Amino acid sequence: MSAVNVAGRTALDAWRNGVAMVLDRREVFNLFTTIDEPTILDAGWLAQCSPRKRGFPGDDVREVIKTIFPFELAQALPDRAALYQAYLERHDRAMRFKRNRSAWGTYFERLVRFPDHPATNQLEVVIEKLNKWEKRSSTGLVFHLSTPARDTPRTRGGPCWHFGELVWHPGDLLDLVVVYRNHDFYNKALGNFLGLGQLLRFICAASGKTPGKLVCHSVHAYNGGSVEALRAISH
Repeated sequence: MSAVNVAGRTALDAWRNGVAMVLDRREVFNLFTTIDEPTILDAGWLAQCSPRKRGFPGDDVREVIKTIFPFELAQALPDRAALYQAYLERHDRAMRFKRNRSAWGTYFERLVRFPDHPATNQLEVVIEKLNKWEKRSSTGLVFHLSTPARDTPRTRGGPCWHFGELVWHPGDLLDLVVVYRNHDFYNKALGNFLGLGQLLRFICAASGKTPGKLVCHSVHAYNGGSVEALRAISH
């Protein structure tokens, strides 16, 4: 099955173009989304394009963003070590309540405390390499969001973002390339794109690099809501 490509200057532009494909085809396999300026985040989008904020069943874009990068907490805690500690404390406290429990946690948790390897902070390792490697490695910096030990095959659930890679270009420009096995363009995709953009901004600020593009391979893209609701939040 051939790939489908969409693009946009901002996360909102690219998401809307992806939504058009999903609405037209009902589901899309191998959808590649390229966002030229992924670090742009307009607060107005969080209400305008959030199902819950618009009165539809579904997620809140702001909360989806925070599963990938806690952008509001990061504004209050510029020190990276303090940010990691504060996030994990909040995460663990929230997991005490049954309604919040998940077999896989959140993406940011997996970036800074990988399952079964709590001492492994992938995010900090990448930042350290970007700061210390004397020779640029174009494709040597990766994030793993899934582990066979925890994420056994299941019909529903489990992390959808599986893999991330930083592409380090000449001139210290960083692209972020990600792979999603399953991508809900109603509830998740816009928040995912915005969260990944803020994650890229954070990495670049910590390593003295310049944010480049976000490229997302959605193996399966679909509408997790009604056609009418998706049309409403995307216009």
